[in-house]
Amino acid sequence: MKWKVPPMADDIDEEAARWSEVLREAGDDPSVREAFESWRLRSPAHAAAFRRARHARALAGAVADAPEIMALRRATMARASRARPRRTVWAYGLSIAASLFVAVLLGSLVVWPGASQRIYQEVQDAVAGDVHETGVGQRSMVTLEDGSVITLNTDSRVSVHYAPSVRAITLERGQALFKVAPDRARPFIVTADGRQVTALGTEFEVHVSGQLFEVTLLEGRVAVTRGVGTAAGAAPPMELHPGQKLIAVAAEPPQVRITDVKREVSWRHGQVVFEDDRLADAVAEMNRYSRSQVVLGDAQLASLKISGAFNTGDTATFVEALTAYFPIERAEHAGDTIVLKSRAPSRG
Repeated sequence: MKWKVPPMADDIDEEAARWSEVLREAGDDPSVREAFESWRLRSPAHAAAFRRARHARALAGAVADAPEIMALRRATMARASRARPRRTVWAYGLSIAASLFVAVLLGSLVVWPGASQRIYQEVQDAVAGDVHETGVGQRSMVTLEDGSVITLNTDSRVSVHYAPSVRAITLERGQALFKVAPDRARPFIVTADGRQVTALGTEFEVHVSGQLFEVTLLEGRVAVTRGVGTAAGAAPPMELHPGQKLIAVAAEPPQVRITDVKREVSWRHGQVVFEDDRLADAVAEMNRYSRSQVVLGDAQLASLKISGAFNTGDTATFVEALTAYFPIERAEHAGDTIVLKSRAPSRG
């Protein structure tokens, strides 16, 4: 199937909603992704609008079956069917009852003229949520209103959307550890990179970076689904048990493997632990915690294996260890970049 680029709309938020729908349907189609990135990078306003659309979609998936939402959908469709003149738009509807603000995705919908502007203004107000973030090298612990705790790793950002029927979290970037307070009446759902992690009284970590998505379960049980509004016939939820880690890279099928949980979450104590890891992977991990960036100048260095524990952000000690235990030396040090190369054999 050939996917069409959404037509221009009168409102940026409406364009963002259209892109959200197209990306969901097109999956990993590179041509669609390229067109979307071109649109998103055209303006900071485009990027902000898409974040709002993504938050609305996360909330929509979390509460789609709630009685209030089903009633809202029926009422909205009834109003739309009576409206004249008609035009087709892609929109989000919003249920606002007393203090309850819940965003619900209505998809391709017939609405009356002028409705989308009002709807999107309401969505913008409702889906902002409480935002928490960290800079490079920082960690932060946030206690939510129900007693759940989020620990953010370096350069991470989450938004929190609590409602009477759901606890919805969006991990926009980075890595976070979630210790969830039990509440069977309100599922705790984390949305990240087009996937949802649903938990009840458990502790787990989610990490998104580029095309990588990871979930590590420490305690309890979680179910991972492909995302909000997944089409019929999609893969069923994948359940994890303590000590398991789900890894999904780009369009590849996700894999579940046994992992060392203490090592996975060592970052919350300010350490990263390597056990026979490729040097290229270790360098990339250390670079996450510091403005000083290490670059391997020789390709053959990438496959060297390294074990050891290092303090996050301590690039100097990391480089010293590499030059002491491997045939590696500094090629240059320009600004915040440290380039390493293979050490020339000694003569004698």
